[in-house]
Order: sequence, then structure tokens, then C-alpha cells
Amino acid sequence: MIALLRLSAGPIGWAAAFCLVYALHGLGCARRWDAVMAGGGSLHRWVLLGAWALSIGATLAIALYLTGRRDAPLGHVAAALGWVGFAATLITFLPVAVVPACT
Repeated sequence: MIALLRLSAGPIGWAAAFCLVYALHGLGCARRWDAVMAGGGSLHRWVLLGAWALSIGATLAIALYLTGRRDAPLGHVAAALGWVGFAATLITFLPVAVVPACT
């Protein structure tokens, strides 16, 4: 059971991040956060960037933890999947930084 949790931790971290950012995107568009300007950008953009940064930190922590546990059964595979979850979080949410939010 623990091995299965370790193997799925990276992808689950990415999936949780995806749900968080996607939900905040919908909420921000519905509440018109993109019309509220703050600090050189819209409130919506700042909220999404903050969620992305939080997600990067969380998935990086998962990947580093799994890398330190490579002595466990399937530890190398779990570590690789942890890094896959981290990379997916970096790449998947890159549009948050460069694409207009609510069109």
C-alpha cells in the first residue's frame, strides 16, 4: 500500500495543483478578478501565479522527499514519477504567466 502511495504521489500532486488552479481560474473569471488591478497586473493573474508558486513548492517537496527514499521498494520509479509531477506542474501552468486569463 505504501509503495502504491509513493508511486502515485507525484501525479497526485500535479492533479491537486491542476484542480486548484483550474478552480481559481473559473472563480476569478466569474467574480471579475481580472478587472481589479493590483501591483502592475490583475488580481486574477496574481492569485493564479500564487497558486502556481504554491503548487511548484508542493510538488518539488514531494519529488525531493521521494528522491531521498530511493532505498524503498520501487524507490527509483517513485522518485522519477515525483519529478514527472514536478515538471508537469511547471509546464502545464506556464500559460498562467503569459496568456490573458478571461477572454
